[in-house]
Amino acid sequence: MKKIMCLLIVLITLLTCKQESEIALNYNPPYIEGAKVTDTLFGKLIYDPYRNIENTQDSTITNWYKDQTQYTQSYLERINGRDSLIKATYEIDNRKSYNIKRHFLSDQNNRFYLKKNLGESYYKLYQNTVSWDNETFLFDPKTFYPDSENDYTINYIRPSWNDNYVVVSLSYSGKEVSELIIIDTKTKERLPVILNNAWPASFLGVKWLPDNSGFTYLYFPQPNPNHNDFRKNNQAVLYKLGQNPEQINYIFGNKTHPQFNIKASEHPCPDIDSQHEKYIISYIAGVDKFWDAYYAKIENIKSGELDWKPFYKKEQKIRTNKGILVGDIYYFLTSKNSENYELAYININTLNFDNPKILFSAKKDEVIDSYKINKDVVYVTTTKYGIEASLYKIQDGTTEKIEVPKKSGKIRISSKSAYNNDIWVSLSGWVSSNDRYKYNYKLNTFKEDNLSSKIEYQEFENIVAKEVMVSSHDGEKVPLSIIHRKDIEMDGNNPSFFYGYGFYGDDISPFFSPLFLKFVEEGGVLCIPHVRGGGEKGESWRTSGFKTTKPNSWKDLIACVEYMINQKYTSKDKTAIYSSSAGGILVGRAMTDRPDLFAAVVSEVGVLNPTRMETQPGGGGSNIKEFGTMKDSTEAMALIEMDPYLHIKDSTDYPATYLTVGMNDPRVVPWESGKFAARLQNTNLLKKPVLLYADFDAGHEGNSSEMKVYEEWGNVFSFVFWQTGHPNYQLKEEIIED
Repeated sequence: MKKIMCLLIVLITLLTCKQESEIALNYNPPYIEGAKVTDTLFGKLIYDPYRNIENTQDSTITNWYKDQTQYTQSYLERINGRDSLIKATYEIDNRKSYNIKRHFLSDQNNRFYLKKNLGESYYKLYQNTVSWDNETFLFDPKTFYPDSENDYTINYIRPSWNDNYVVVSLSYSGKEVSELIIIDTKTKERLPVILNNAWPASFLGVKWLPDNSGFTYLYFPQPNPNHNDFRKNNQAVLYKLGQNPEQINYIFGNKTHPQFNIKASEHPCPDIDSQHEKYIISYIAGVDKFWDAYYAKIENIKSGELDWKPFYKKEQKIRTNKGILVGDIYYFLTSKNSENYELAYININTLNFDNPKILFSAKKDEVIDSYKINKDVVYVTTTKYGIEASLYKIQDGTTEKIEVPKKSGKIRISSKSAYNNDIWVSLSGWVSSNDRYKYNYKLNTFKEDNLSSKIEYQEFENIVAKEVMVSSHDGEKVPLSIIHRKDIEMDGNNPSFFYGYGFYGDDISPFFSPLFLKFVEEGGVLCIPHVRGGGEKGESWRTSGFKTTKPNSWKDLIACVEYMINQKYTSKDKTAIYSSSAGGILVGRAMTDRPDLFAAVVSEVGVLNPTRMETQPGGGGSNIKEFGTMKDSTEAMALIEMDPYLHIKDSTDYPATYLTVGMNDPRVVPWESGKFAARLQNTNLLKKPVLLYADFDAGHEGNSSEMKVYEEWGNVFSFVFWQTGHPNYQLKEEIIED
């Protein structure tokens, strides 16, 4: 008996050594020495073992990121099926002979847009007529600094009201602070002007003056993302055609108007709604949903004698920059008396925001999503739980629901301006591709008017979508969208991919994506949990997953995963969770709270160490309004609770993890993911891969290369399939050369 016991002990020891050897061989990521720091905040100890990774200017840290990327690629490139998945998604998504984005239709019926033909890798600027019969090429971004090593792309365009000029914004390597040029549409030539330090793809963009003599935009005095003053003390400026581009005409901000106490982290964004307007409005933009606003008469803008006056305050619950000024009437969305918003209006001569006229109130469970003011009709779109969209029109004091051509999860409406009656309606859903129609309000008819040829996706015909309500930890009902093949077997063996967010009151509206549907076609189940912190159920849904209530967000995600497991759609070993940016908190805390519940976790450019955000360039900026500040005892404790990095523990079997960063990211510094990766990789129980991919030519929105999008998602989905056991996506045998 003793001999048998000794033999068993020897066998167990050999097996254990073999397992440990395999783990060391397979998952031996590049090592970095930590620099342990312990802080005391409001009496609480904070242990930070990799504070040194925050110094991304250190060549040792930079080389570590490069080694991590090489290590990660050595695994991703060995996944069977990855290359064919990338190729297939690219081919499916590029069946059209051309693609169009950034489309503008002017009052003169001229179209301005970015277009990429089949086989091309980037977008160029074109002009056309409303009937699409006279396309004119205007600008190729590769001609912008042709001898430069920087690969410039167009990220924003804005034509003047008279169509004579187009402002074009260019950037490279994922950088978002851009350079502006102006194209003369008659000569097809660039004006000899380059304006630096702009970011028009965000912050309300470029706004032309009514007489087309110039335009306004938000100017960034410090464009370097690594500088402590980055995104601080930004100013609204005016550029007048013909002036010296080195001359900066400040029109609004804390530099010129200190009496308004505009914070260094806030952004004074000027807005002009049409060429007919008498007033300019400047919104004090941030990440929250309610902003302060000021207004002035446009006629004084060139003299520099704008008499800015308070328009409304954030306490009046008027939503961001969603207002539209038509003559003396200002239309806006308010949640003062309704969490789901109301469409209201006031006369600008009275500014009676506390007692406005209500034009439209959403029905129960519906939230106003958008609206358009036309000459004779007002249109409003709503969503129910963020997943079911409706369209209404208001005419002659009567509100009527419009029956759209197909059921949609998302309705987008576009028009020329508030001074004509043209309106376009775009409809899309999880399994329904985007269709665009021109709506005739007199005949109540729709006519297809797509911007490119309509494509059928027969391979996705076997895919269906359903919506359920899941009870969370506190009984709150969380909407969950489920997309799967019709022939799914409810045996718990299906790989599942949970795509969540839950920040800033933003919802995840139904979208049609061949990239995601290819994952479903391959046997995966796509799940979208509409967790608290988003806007799916209105403003209260946002604030119930916000600062001190943030744990509701990841607990909602956990509840949705448990629901899918209980219903036999999937199992713990088949489940992956994904998010990006601020959503790093969502998946990072779900992972550290319930490491047993997931097979894989993916975080792209994620916020994973929010307690250190205020030490980053820009000092946390306006994100403090979303996450909280470490200077307040209550909010500091909330930040510590939501910090995934601080919740990693030794002796814990964490899921396989794939992290990505853009080394030029101006929004989320790469060291948040770097510290998280290092902490995970150097726990004393590393059983699964922890991969960190750093793109040195990318920013927050990824790499500007068109093919790179498909490679990035190919990496994500092949990693998920690998870790959830899909037989077609396992590692190829590594070839070791002598």
